[in-house]
Amino acid sequence: MPLAPTINLDARRTIEKAFKDLEKTVSAGDRISLQHTTLDDVRKAAHLVEDELAARQSLRNMRRLEPLFTGLEYYSKTIEVLCNGTPYMPWIWAPIKLVLKISSDYIEGFEKIIKVYCQIAEPLKRFQKLNRAFYSDKDIQQTLAIFYSDILRFHKEAYQFIRRSSWRLLFLTSWGRFQRRFEGIIQDLKAHEELVDKMAIATNIAESKDWRKELRQEMETWRQEQVERMAKEETEEVARQYLAITSYLKVDDSINAKIFDAIASEAVDSAGTSSWILSQSEIQAWLRCHPSSTFILLHGRPGSGKSVLATQIVQFLQASQQSLVMSHFCTYAYEESMDYDKLLKSLLLQLIRSDKDLIDYVYDMLLRKSRVPSSKIVEALILDSVRASSLDPSRTRYIHIVMDGLDECDQATQSKVTKLMKRMVSAAFSSGSTICKVMLSSRSSPAITKTAKQSQIVCLSNENKHLEKAIEAYALHRLSLLEMELSQPQVTPDDISDLSYRIAKRAEGMFLWARLVLDYLANNMFLQREEVLSAPEALPRALQQFYEKILTQITSHFDERSLERMKLIFEWIAFAKRPLRKAEFRSALAFSSGNPDTGELAPQYLFDKCSPLIEERSDSTFAFIHVSVREKQ
Repeated sequence: MPLAPTINLDARRTIEKAFKDLEKTVSAGDRISLQHTTLDDVRKAAHLVEDELAARQSLRNMRRLEPLFTGLEYYSKTIEVLCNGTPYMPWIWAPIKLVLKISSDYIEGFEKIIKVYCQIAEPLKRFQKLNRAFYSDKDIQQTLAIFYSDILRFHKEAYQFIRRSSWRLLFLTSWGRFQRRFEGIIQDLKAHEELVDKMAIATNIAESKDWRKELRQEMETWRQEQVERMAKEETEEVARQYLAITSYLKVDDSINAKIFDAIASEAVDSAGTSSWILSQSEIQAWLRCHPSSTFILLHGRPGSGKSVLATQIVQFLQASQQSLVMSHFCTYAYEESMDYDKLLKSLLLQLIRSDKDLIDYVYDMLLRKSRVPSSKIVEALILDSVRASSLDPSRTRYIHIVMDGLDECDQATQSKVTKLMKRMVSAAFSSGSTICKVMLSSRSSPAITKTAKQSQIVCLSNENKHLEKAIEAYALHRLSLLEMELSQPQVTPDDISDLSYRIAKRAEGMFLWARLVLDYLANNMFLQREEVLSAPEALPRALQQFYEKILTQITSHFDERSLERMKLIFEWIAFAKRPLRKAEFRSALAFSSGNPDTGELAPQYLFDKCSPLIEERSDSTFAFIHVSVREKQ
């Protein structure tokens, strides 16, 4: 009874790894159709495609592929031993059938793909002459396994290219990069063809064992270096293109990050007070990677904490890593954030940032074609990018977009942004492979609700129970920091708990009001326990009246000159093109005195005098504690 042929386990593992890598790339439906495909099925499919093209008067010579089919047939015999009892064998030819069928609908792409497939035939010719006795040689088996790995890597690149949504749109700009990858694989195949020849010649030489091992190691090192070099060159090219796009659009993408970080820091200061939003039923449905609940409005009064909730939602989505997360926060503090053109460009950059093909496409559409990035062109690029955003043919791509503070923009901008969001949702749906989900967080605005008809609305006024608990927790945290001071007028821990509860009740869902009360308690002098405990009831409930009380308290001992200087500080914050850093602000105040020769900056304590209506952010810029302060000026 003949002995079973020996198998190089490393070679088997190389084949298994390549198979699994391609298998997980292919969609479930395609996987079923590929696993039982024979080489004869592929030949028949090629002839069928040829007939269909002829009927469309686009005849292409499919006989060009015959050397490839012949080469695969001979090569398959060399790896029978390695593939016995596994599903691996059909995958060296089966993907060709699918690639031909899909790409034949786009002749220009089809022709280029056929040409690169034909190039694989050349390195496979060697297997027609290889002695069958060599197939069981362990050293040669490892090299044969590399052929398998390269062929499947080739199929993977081709499959991903033609299965990507809107692949025709990206073909002309992306093909160059894919062709370089294909050429690298073919170069590797040719190098291993030569290695097979050398190893076959040396098979019968006893002293060649070490030499063959050294030769194979050198080849593996060369192969790895080639892959790393190509990856590095590609990464550098994409980074260069992205920077060029950013420069061409003339948008500072860091502004959105600064706004986000400033708002998110408020959540850090009041940890645990906003996590409830993630369990709210409508929000939870929107967060899920599911086609339902694609458009939702989060409405709330001024000071109800909408922006902080929005940052928490963004951070939750980013941490889950299940979707592409985009966000934009509008605020008076940064005029650019409310500009429609700049907003569009920010969204486009977020869409393409992690996608090499989309970066190449936008680079071509704007810079290579020297187009002015008008709103109309950028809108079109955004919609194209949404349609083409699905990278993985086997999975639906989800995009979550969070827009906050849209009510701070003018009515026309509110309407245009809302319409664009609706179009993005529709564009994603039409692609068949992407779902776009949008959340607009703002005060109720006719321009938004009218445009976003039939959208789900989450009103924070209906979430008083959650908001009360959150505000109570926030108040308890703030008051606990004052416990030592408050204990002196005999305020007990039970008093602090009761005070936190009453502040939350009286706030009626307005975090800002609670914050102002707590700032009042932190910044004033109290002789008796009752003065502290009566604060929630003694202070105005309306924000405007509260601001007036604070302003009166601050300015009660100001002379006319001090009042003018405070007014000047407020005006700089309200109307500056961007928030001023402390050094800039001090310089601006110094020169506002009218003396151009002044050599001293305005003192820092001026800003302290304006507290608690203004605050210094973590980046040393100044802003009102809330946009509603600006509205009351």
